Amino acid sequence: MQAPIEELRNFVDKNRQEMLSLWETLVNMQGYSREFEKIEQVLDFLYKKFESEGIACHYLDSRGGVPVLVAELNKDVPGKPVLLCGHCDTVFPSDSFPENPFYIDEEGFAHGPGVYDMKDGIAQIVYIMAALKRLGYTDRPVKAVIVGDEEIAHAYGITDELLMQEAKGCLCAFNMESGRLDNCLTVGRKGGMDCHITVHGVAAHAGNDYMKGRNAIIEMSKKLPLLQDLSIFDEGLTVSVGVIKGGMVSNAVPDYCYAELDVRYKKLEHMDYIKEKIREVCAQTYIEGTTTEVEFVAPMPAFEETQANHDLLAYVNSVATKLGYEAMQPVYVGGMSDAAYFGSVGVPTLCSMGAMGSGAHTREEKALVSSFYERWLIVMACIMEVQAFADKYAK
Repeated sequence: MQAPIEELRNFVDKNRQEMLSLWETLVNMQGYSREFEKIEQVLDFLYKKFESEGIACHYLDSRGGVPVLVAELNKDVPGKPVLLCGHCDTVFPSDSFPENPFYIDEEGFAHGPGVYDMKDGIAQIVYIMAALKRLGYTDRPVKAVIVGDEEIAHAYGITDELLMQEAKGCLCAFNMESGRLDNCLTVGRKGGMDCHITVHGVAAHAGNDYMKGRNAIIEMSKKLPLLQDLSIFDEGLTVSVGVIKGGMVSNAVPDYCYAELDVRYKKLEHMDYIKEKIREVCAQTYIEGTTTEVEFVAPMPAFEETQANHDLLAYVNSVATKLGYEAMQPVYVGGMSDAAYFGSVGVPTLCSMGAMGSGAHTREEKALVSSFYERWLIVMACIMEVQAFADKYAK
């Protein structure tokens, strides 16, 4: 169908304050990913908001973390669903900001914890679903998936598996993550993980019993250069040693050394590859009597840059320019997002579809209010005309 552009613009004009108020309410509901009770309050608030709009929703058990909220429109209508996704957690613990921190400055930027990353996108998702319902859209299913632990890479439970499960079979996905001020949309991201390595040695007095000791720091020092050498720079695979701790006093042979590594990769296949290579390096013992433990923390696959993602961008631009907006350019970035899970199951995906802004993960975080409505309008029109994408690009 053709999107009723004037009707969509009228929807924004009529509901502008209501949409802004939801965004403000979400920002003022402060909560860090590990504050489960706070995040569940946000999810319950969203659940009730969807229900008030007549949109069916349910929770998925993450088996260890906060639940995953799924809202569905036209579930019984034939066709591949369009997927909308986002996260309602922030990097800021509760009370990091004063009460009711949301405000708009004289330049038209909204401020507050998560205002850009990504409470704006959550508010957009709610009103995309609500508007589709109010306008009687029934062409195909539309599904929204909202999680509460993205900022800690789904460290607890099976949220990552649930995201892939919900994405399978979808026509395309719009991740309503924080948009960029350069008007680019993200077509690929590196995957990554933390790697924690612990070496255990044998403590001894450095003067009286030196030979009895087994120096954990020296054992670690033999491994670290080999670990960094696992990088394959021209393929986007990097291993970086970021933290090292060991020993207590200078006159004792240290029995403990700990290191944290940042691992990034551009290819899906490199996630398992680099795990195995790191294990091989750490399995080699240089000082008899030492042992080494390896832990991979919250690994996230790469969001691979594909032709399908570029095709989806071309479609979005065809809609955006028809609405009078500038075409958006593709960008590949090093930071991770849940777009990786949708891409990993073969769904054409675009990330950074939310309001444009800057300062994610800082107290200077801000989002341009005018772009909040513009991006909402673009995504709405893209969904309503998505058959054009299905006909031209989707296989």
